[in-house]
Amino acid sequence: MVLARIGARTEMWRRCSCLGRAIVQSVDPSLLFGAGRPRTKQQAEKYKELKNTTIQAAFPHLAACWVGPCWGTVMITPHHISPLCLKIAVWRCSECLQEFEMSIAKFVDQHGVCPLCKKPQRSLEAPNKEPETTNGSSTEGKNGDFNLGSAAAMKMTTTTKNEVVYAKAPRMIHTNYKSVLHDNPEWEEINIQPMLAQKWETVAAELLNPGPGEEKELLLASPKIDGVRCLIGYNRRKKEPQFFSRSGILLECCHGLVPHVMPLFEADPTLVLDGELFAPQCNFEELNGLVRRLEKFTTPEMRERQAQLLEYFSFDIMHSSQLSSSTAPFSERYRLLKKMVPTCGAKRISAYQHDEEKRKIIRQKQRPDNAAAEGTIKLYHVPAAQVGAEEMDEVLEEACSQGFEGVMIRRPGFPYEHGKRSFGLLKYKTMHDAEYRIVDFLPGQGKFRGGLGAFICETKTGIRFNATPKTTYENRLALWGKRQELLGKYLTVQYQELSSQDVPRFPVAKAVRGTSEEEFL
Repeated sequence: MVLARIGARTEMWRRCSCLGRAIVQSVDPSLLFGAGRPRTKQQAEKYKELKNTTIQAAFPHLAACWVGPCWGTVMITPHHISPLCLKIAVWRCSECLQEFEMSIAKFVDQHGVCPLCKKPQRSLEAPNKEPETTNGSSTEGKNGDFNLGSAAAMKMTTTTKNEVVYAKAPRMIHTNYKSVLHDNPEWEEINIQPMLAQKWETVAAELLNPGPGEEKELLLASPKIDGVRCLIGYNRRKKEPQFFSRSGILLECCHGLVPHVMPLFEADPTLVLDGELFAPQCNFEELNGLVRRLEKFTTPEMRERQAQLLEYFSFDIMHSSQLSSSTAPFSERYRLLKKMVPTCGAKRISAYQHDEEKRKIIRQKQRPDNAAAEGTIKLYHVPAAQVGAEEMDEVLEEACSQGFEGVMIRRPGFPYEHGKRSFGLLKYKTMHDAEYRIVDFLPGQGKFRGGLGAFICETKTGIRFNATPKTTYENRLALWGKRQELLGKYLTVQYQELSSQDVPRFPVAKAVRGTSEEEFL
């Protein structure tokens, strides 16, 4: 039965793909650059012209309709996105003021015509203005958030010179948290998306075996801190630092760090630091509770704990006017970081370990500085030691013996690559396997609908958790069909580490014990 459904689905996709190929063969001269189809000579030239530009630079009137992306984070703006991007975004029409979803390339290719009112977007005849008070009512919400349901948020006004001016569409906001770009709209022009890491295994062979005539590349290795990613910039209007997460959410827990970072931003208001919030005395669950708590739900006692326990460990500089260029290599950025934040956090972060026995051993080897213990120092740079690629396994083993979950590896010549997994930043960590009893199942959602979504497993103490199999849709269908056979069996789960309650963190289903199936991974 399962195979029959799979066969029918495969045939359906084959027919759809054939139909799709037939459709895209036609040329449409009315389009700007002919996305997904053969192009005229003029369209090909336009496509080539748009390859190295952004929506904001090439089509400011379309950029003014941008509400937010349907992928990634709220930090993605038209200033950093190509007009040829195939991903879907939310737009607000400048004519009918209605919101709609459409791929970026399609919206630009169709000259910005609204799919609802069929009208093109208005041209900007004057610079954008922030939403103003209209008919006696502000376009801002109670908490300063723009009201997305209000047509006034994009209402046109007329200046004394009769120039047509309209405010840009209000940005997408989170229902519970404040967006960093909402409080700092001027940051839309600079890219504040954090750089993400590739796995060491993806480039290990290349670094270990360079080509003929090439020398082995020297690398910089740092301990992987199990903290919460945090970036810090400066709001010149409010004259205060802004702490925000990798997804662009303002963090309301860092009041105790303000006096420690303020001198840096007074000296360089353009500075944006990249690092982690950390609390050596807390396990990860306690740290997460301190960091994620909203200010309106924070008691005076909790505020005191946040101020007392939270520390900041910076490992990179995202922006600074003191750098030679926006593409400055990590070697230059790290030299500047050590100059700005001279205190090394090596001893401080070594004191953090879930396992109490390992914690005692580490504390005997390295005692934290008195100043750190007293709370007078809360700002550190993360150490980075120069190593060769052939030493990396030894470095990982040493880091794990000290209680870290792995190492972060940086290639000194690489720039800061915003919003992407950079081959200049690599992560290398150990994974653990353990077996847990399967007690239930979750159905798949979205593209996995009809198949297995996740196994529900149970620890020895009775705590349940979900483990998702990284496998194909066909395998998920088969697993869901025989879930009753799998109930009660033991699942091999791969994970990074155990929480303080002995629950696997980032669990992935690897294989069901006692079956002839291959591993899912």
